[in-house]
Amino acid sequence: MGQVSPNIEPQLSFPWKANGYCFLAALSWSFGFPAGTILMADWDLMTLLMVRLVPSTIILLGVWWMLEGRLRLNRRVWAQGLAIGGIGFGFGSLLLLYGQQISNPVTPAIAAAMMPIMGAILEVMLDKRRLTAMLMLGTLCAFVGGLMAAGVRFSGINIGGGFFWCLSAIVIYAWATRATNLHLRHLSAIGQTTMTMAGAALFAGIIWVAVLVGVSDQIRVGQIAGNTLIIIFAFSILSAAIAQPFWIAGARGLGVAVASFHLNAVPVYVMAIMVYSFGEDWDEMRFVGAAIVGVGVLLAQREPPQYKTM
Repeated sequence: MGQVSPNIEPQLSFPWKANGYCFLAALSWSFGFPAGTILMADWDLMTLLMVRLVPSTIILLGVWWMLEGRLRLNRRVWAQGLAIGGIGFGFGSLLLLYGQQISNPVTPAIAAAMMPIMGAILEVMLDKRRLTAMLMLGTLCAFVGGLMAAGVRFSGINIGGGFFWCLSAIVIYAWATRATNLHLRHLSAIGQTTMTMAGAALFAGIIWVAVLVGVSDQIRVGQIAGNTLIIIFAFSILSAAIAQPFWIAGARGLGVAVASFHLNAVPVYVMAIMVYSFGEDWDEMRFVGAAIVGVGVLLAQREPPQYKTM
């Protein structure tokens, strides 16, 4: 008897809806990078993580309640959701920030480009997915295109210790996405997102309080007024509360590996935002990289997922 992946819903044709969700997730997520760069001038990283997660969690809880009414969930479900969110999306974010802090901006880009490979490895090891020729070719396109889209050039690359922490964050993020759609599969996408986001916010809150008590001079809070509110909205609500439900819904339909392909085009969306909002220059090579990622998305889905028999 064949084993069906707990992550991937059966598809009778090309899954346009799931790919659309992943595209919207990547696009919404992109707004957080330029906004975060601006905010980092006046805010410390842990406080920014709190600003990103706490308001998003509160909004998602309200939306979840309005859409589905009173939530009748037992403690075991909440414990699973909070644990997955705290480890995957809370601790994972902290590792990524630390890796970037001790290395350079290129290192997280290289690690992030490996997300499809990490997703494929998880599905092969844990879900017994077969590595077909099209999936491998699509993954290769996503990896190479992701590096090009991120602005990485294939000469003079210096990978330091920060790469280990960034790659660890990517692995944990891929695991958390799969675990969400496996252990919380009876919940809607908004329910899965809210529960895991709450876990990430709880983790960030504990770390923030520990930093405040231990080394309070490291806490920096910028002004919250005028245009800063718009920037905070883009950094928190748009790139977290809106992006995350789309990501979970898309990964439910495509699986972690193929859904991750879309994330490798994020640097091009960020570049487009910077070009049209801040007048920066357009880099044609990044656009070519995004096109290669798109080819990878199509190739990986030319045939339905195959699984080893039990």
